[in-house]
Amino acid sequence: MKKILFGHEIYVLGGCINGELTSNVFVIDCLHSTFRFLPSMRVSRGCAAFGIVDGKIYVIGGYNKADSLDNWVEVFDLEKQTWESFSGLCNEDLYKITLKSVVMNEKIYIMDRRTNVVYDPKKGVWEKDFLLNSDWKVGSCVIDNMLYTFGFDCQKSVYRIHVYDPRVRVWSFVKGVENIPKMHEIQGSRMANHGGDLTVLLNLDKSGGTEIWCIQVALERRGEHREIWGKVLWSNLVLTLENSSTIVQCLDVTI
Repeated sequence: MKKILFGHEIYVLGGCINGELTSNVFVIDCLHSTFRFLPSMRVSRGCAAFGIVDGKIYVIGGYNKADSLDNWVEVFDLEKQTWESFSGLCNEDLYKITLKSVVMNEKIYIMDRRTNVVYDPKKGVWEKDFLLNSDWKVGSCVIDNMLYTFGFDCQKSVYRIHVYDPRVRVWSFVKGVENIPKMHEIQGSRMANHGGDLTVLLNLDKSGGTEIWCIQVALERRGEHREIWGKVLWSNLVLTLENSSTIVQCLDVTI
Protein backbone atom coordinates (compact mmCIF):
# COMPACT_ATOMS: atom_id res chain seq x y z
CA MET A 1 0.00 0.00 0.00
CA LYS A 2 1.38 3.39 -1.01
CA LYS A 3 0.25 6.70 0.45
CA ILE A 4 0.87 10.15 -0.97
CA LEU A 5 -0.01 13.49 0.60
CA PHE A 6 -1.69 16.36 -1.27
CA GLY A 7 -2.78 19.24 0.96
CA HIS A 8 -5.11 17.83 3.61
CA GLU A 9 -5.79 14.64 1.65
CA ILE A 10 -3.94 11.32 1.72
CA TYR A 11 -4.17 9.24 -1.47
CA VAL A 12 -3.87 5.50 -0.91
CA LEU A 13 -2.91 3.54 -4.03
CA GLY A 14 -2.96 -0.23 -4.40
CA GLY A 15 -1.46 -2.56 -1.83
CA CYS A 16 -2.50 -6.04 -0.74
CA ILE A 17 -5.85 -7.45 0.39
CA ASN A 18 -5.70 -10.98 1.80
CA GLY A 19 -2.30 -11.43 0.19
CA GLU A 20 -3.44 -10.33 -3.29
CA LEU A 21 -2.42 -7.12 -5.06
CA THR A 22 -5.22 -4.61 -5.55
CA SER A 23 -5.88 -1.74 -7.97
CA ASN A 24 -8.07 0.13 -5.47
CA VAL A 25 -7.53 3.84 -4.88
CA PHE A 26 -9.13 5.92 -2.15
CA VAL A 27 -8.62 9.28 -0.46
CA ILE A 28 -8.61 10.12 3.24
CA ASP A 29 -9.80 13.70 3.81
CA CYS A 30 -8.12 14.68 7.08
CA LEU A 31 -9.87 18.07 7.25
CA HIS A 32 -13.39 16.63 7.19
CA SER A 33 -12.57 13.17 8.63
CA THR A 34 -14.03 11.38 5.61
CA PHE A 35 -12.83 9.11 2.84
CA ARG A 36 -13.95 8.35 -0.71
CA PHE A 37 -13.07 5.83 -3.38
CA LEU A 38 -11.59 6.93 -6.72
CA PRO A 39 -11.46 5.14 -10.07
CA SER A 40 -9.22 2.09 -9.82
CA MET A 41 -5.85 1.81 -11.53
CA ARG A 42 -5.66 -0.25 -14.71
CA VAL A 43 -3.50 -2.88 -13.00
CA SER A 44 -3.06 -4.08 -9.42
CA ARG A 45 0.08 -2.77 -7.72
CA GLY A 46 1.92 -3.33 -4.47
CA CYS A 47 5.08 -1.35 -3.70
CA ALA A 48 4.86 1.14 -6.56
CA ALA A 49 6.79 4.40 -6.91
CA PHE A 50 4.80 7.62 -7.09
CA GLY A 51 5.16 11.38 -7.22
CA ILE A 52 3.06 14.50 -7.85
CA VAL A 53 4.24 16.79 -10.65
CA ASP A 54 2.09 19.56 -12.19
CA GLY A 55 -1.09 18.38 -10.49
CA LYS A 56 -0.75 14.78 -11.62
CA ILE A 57 0.16 11.63 -9.69
CA TYR A 58 2.60 9.40 -11.54
CA VAL A 59 2.38 5.77 -10.38
CA ILE A 60 5.28 3.59 -11.53
CA GLY A 61 5.83 -0.16 -11.26
CA GLY A 62 4.71 -2.18 -8.29
CA TYR A 63 3.97 -5.41 -10.16
CA ASN A 64 5.79 -8.04 -12.20
CA LYS A 65 6.68 -6.23 -15.41
CA ALA A 66 7.18 -9.60 -17.12
CA ASP A 67 3.38 -9.76 -17.27
CA SER A 68 3.08 -6.52 -19.26
CA LEU A 69 4.75 -3.14 -19.69
CA ASP A 70 1.64 -1.53 -21.15
CA ASN A 71 0.61 -0.01 -17.82
CA TRP A 72 3.99 0.18 -16.08
CA VAL A 73 3.30 3.91 -15.62
CA GLU A 74 -0.16 5.36 -14.94
CA VAL A 75 -1.07 9.03 -14.49
CA PHE A 76 -3.91 10.40 -12.32
CA ASP A 77 -5.15 13.97 -12.93
CA LEU A 78 -5.92 15.46 -9.51
CA GLU A 79 -8.20 18.18 -10.90
CA LYS A 80 -10.24 15.94 -13.19
CA GLN A 81 -10.00 12.95 -10.81
CA THR A 82 -9.42 10.62 -13.76
CA TRP A 83 -6.67 8.31 -15.01
CA GLU A 84 -4.83 9.26 -18.19
CA SER A 85 -2.89 7.23 -20.70
CA PHE A 86 0.89 7.39 -20.44
CA SER A 87 2.55 7.85 -23.80
CA GLY A 88 6.19 8.02 -22.69
CA LEU A 89 8.88 5.38 -22.58
CA CYS A 90 9.12 2.96 -19.65
CA ASN A 91 12.30 2.13 -17.79
CA GLU A 92 12.81 -1.62 -17.86
CA ASP A 93 15.68 -1.50 -15.34
CA LEU A 94 13.36 -0.46 -12.52
CA TYR A 95 12.63 -3.25 -10.05
CA LYS A 96 9.00 -4.08 -9.23
CA ILE A 97 9.41 -3.29 -5.51
CA THR A 98 10.04 0.35 -4.64
CA LEU A 99 11.49 1.11 -1.21
CA LYS A 100 11.15 4.89 -1.40
CA SER A 101 10.19 7.59 -3.90
CA VAL A 102 10.29 11.39 -3.60
CA VAL A 103 9.92 14.45 -5.82
CA MET A 104 12.68 17.06 -6.10
CA ASN A 105 12.78 19.85 -8.67
CA GLU A 106 9.77 18.29 -10.46
CA LYS A 107 11.63 15.01 -10.96
CA ILE A 108 10.63 11.68 -9.41
CA TYR A 109 13.49 9.93 -7.58
CA ILE A 110 12.94 6.20 -7.10
CA MET A 111 14.90 3.90 -4.80
CA ASP A 112 14.45 0.16 -5.24
CA ARG A 113 16.42 -2.88 -4.07
CA ARG A 114 18.93 -2.57 -6.89
CA THR A 115 19.53 1.06 -7.78
CA ASN A 116 18.17 4.61 -7.97
CA VAL A 117 16.27 5.86 -11.00
CA VAL A 118 15.21 9.44 -11.76
CA TYR A 119 12.25 10.27 -14.01
CA ASP A 120 11.57 13.72 -15.48
CA PRO A 121 7.86 13.75 -16.48
CA LYS A 122 8.17 17.02 -18.39
CA LYS A 123 10.95 15.73 -20.65
CA GLY A 124 10.01 12.05 -20.52
CA VAL A 125 13.62 11.21 -19.62
CA TRP A 126 14.91 8.44 -17.32
CA GLU A 127 18.37 8.56 -15.77
CA LYS A 128 20.37 7.17 -12.86
CA ASP A 129 21.92 9.06 -9.96
CA PHE A 130 24.71 6.84 -8.64
CA LEU A 131 25.84 9.34 -5.99
CA LEU A 132 22.36 9.46 -4.46
CA ASN A 133 22.37 5.68 -4.27
CA SER A 134 25.35 5.67 -1.90
CA ASP A 135 23.64 7.11 1.19
CA TRP A 136 19.87 7.23 0.65
CA LYS A 137 17.93 5.65 3.54
CA VAL A 138 14.26 4.63 3.61
CA GLY A 139 13.36 6.99 6.47
CA SER A 140 14.08 10.18 4.51
CA CYS A 141 12.10 13.27 3.48
CA VAL A 142 12.32 16.28 1.16
CA ILE A 143 12.54 19.91 2.29
CA ASP A 144 13.11 22.73 -0.21
CA ASN A 145 13.95 20.22 -2.96
CA MET A 146 16.71 18.58 -0.93
CA LEU A 147 16.74 15.08 0.53
CA TYR A 148 17.28 14.68 4.27
CA THR A 149 18.20 11.28 5.65
CA PHE A 150 20.20 9.47 8.35
CA GLY A 151 23.92 9.38 7.57
CA PHE A 152 26.75 7.69 9.45
CA ASP A 153 29.69 9.92 10.30
CA CYS A 154 32.69 7.57 10.17
CA GLN A 155 35.01 10.08 11.85
CA LYS A 156 32.77 10.44 14.91
CA SER A 157 31.14 6.97 14.71
CA VAL A 158 27.64 8.43 15.15
CA TYR A 159 24.55 8.94 13.01
CA ARG A 160 23.88 12.50 11.92
CA ILE A 161 21.45 14.34 9.66
CA HIS A 162 22.65 13.96 6.08
CA VAL A 163 21.37 16.13 3.22
CA TYR A 164 21.64 15.69 -0.55
CA ASP A 165 21.37 18.57 -3.03
CA PRO A 166 20.29 17.07 -6.40
CA ARG A 167 21.16 20.22 -8.36
CA VAL A 168 24.88 19.88 -7.65
CA ARG A 169 24.79 16.20 -6.59
CA VAL A 170 26.57 16.75 -3.29
CA TRP A 171 26.09 15.10 0.13
CA SER A 172 26.82 17.07 3.32
CA PHE A 173 26.06 16.86 7.03
CA VAL A 174 23.75 19.43 8.62
CA LYS A 175 25.85 21.62 10.92
CA GLY A 176 24.91 22.66 14.44
CA VAL A 177 23.11 19.42 15.29
CA GLU A 178 26.04 17.03 15.50
CA ASN A 179 25.11 15.68 18.93
CA ILE A 180 21.39 15.00 18.79
CA PRO A 181 20.62 12.61 21.68
CA LYS A 182 19.22 9.14 20.90
CA MET A 183 20.60 9.19 17.33
CA HIS A 184 22.63 6.03 17.97
CA GLU A 185 19.72 3.96 16.58
CA ILE A 186 17.92 4.61 13.30
CA GLN A 187 16.35 1.25 12.44
CA GLY A 188 12.62 1.86 11.91
CA SER A 189 13.01 5.64 12.38
CA ARG A 190 11.58 8.22 9.99
CA MET A 191 11.83 11.89 8.97
CA ALA A 192 9.15 14.34 7.80
CA ASN A 193 8.84 17.90 6.51
CA HIS A 194 6.82 19.85 9.09
CA GLY A 195 6.20 23.31 7.65
CA GLY A 196 9.81 23.62 6.52
CA ASP A 197 11.24 22.23 9.75
CA LEU A 198 12.71 18.75 9.92
CA THR A 199 10.85 16.37 12.22
CA VAL A 200 12.70 13.21 13.27
CA LEU A 201 10.78 10.29 14.78
CA LEU A 202 13.25 7.93 16.42
CA ASN A 203 12.15 4.33 16.94
CA LEU A 204 14.22 3.05 19.89
CA ASP A 205 14.30 -0.53 21.18
CA LYS A 206 14.04 -0.66 24.98
CA SER A 207 14.27 -4.17 26.51
CA GLY A 208 11.74 -5.69 24.13
CA GLY A 209 9.57 -2.58 24.10
CA THR A 210 9.74 0.61 22.03
CA GLU A 211 10.18 4.30 22.76
CA ILE A 212 9.22 6.87 20.10
CA TRP A 213 11.11 10.14 20.41
CA CYS A 214 10.18 13.24 18.39
CA ILE A 215 12.81 15.86 17.55
CA GLN A 216 12.01 19.07 15.66
CA VAL A 217 14.89 20.84 13.91
CA ALA A 218 14.77 24.31 12.33
CA LEU A 219 16.89 24.67 9.19
CA GLU A 220 18.66 27.64 7.62
CA ARG A 221 21.47 28.44 5.19
CA ARG A 222 24.49 30.39 6.37
CA GLY A 223 27.70 31.86 5.03
CA GLU A 224 29.21 32.32 1.62
CA HIS A 225 28.85 28.65 0.72
CA ARG A 226 25.22 28.54 1.90
CA GLU A 227 25.85 25.66 4.27
CA ILE A 228 22.81 24.13 5.95
CA TRP A 229 22.60 24.60 9.70
CA GLY A 230 20.09 23.16 12.11
CA LYS A 231 18.79 24.08 15.57
CA VAL A 232 16.88 21.66 17.80
CA LEU A 233 13.61 23.38 18.74
CA TRP A 234 12.45 20.59 21.03
CA SER A 235 12.96 16.92 21.76
CA ASN A 236 10.75 14.63 23.81
CA LEU A 237 9.50 11.10 24.39
CA VAL A 238 6.03 10.95 22.79
CA LEU A 239 5.06 7.27 22.97
CA THR A 240 6.03 4.12 24.86
CA LEU A 241 5.02 0.66 23.63
CA GLU A 242 5.33 -2.67 25.41
CA ASN A 243 6.18 -4.56 22.22
CA SER A 244 8.85 -4.14 19.57
CA SER A 245 7.62 -1.96 16.68
CA THR A 246 8.69 0.09 13.70
CA ILE A 247 7.45 3.31 12.09
CA VAL A 248 6.25 2.43 8.59
CA GLN A 249 5.57 5.94 7.29
CA CYS A 250 5.47 9.52 8.56
CA LEU A 251 3.22 12.12 6.89
CA ASP A 252 2.71 15.78 7.80
CA VAL A 253 -0.87 16.84 6.98
CA THR A 254 -1.89 20.48 6.50
CA ILE A 255 -5.33 21.19 8.05
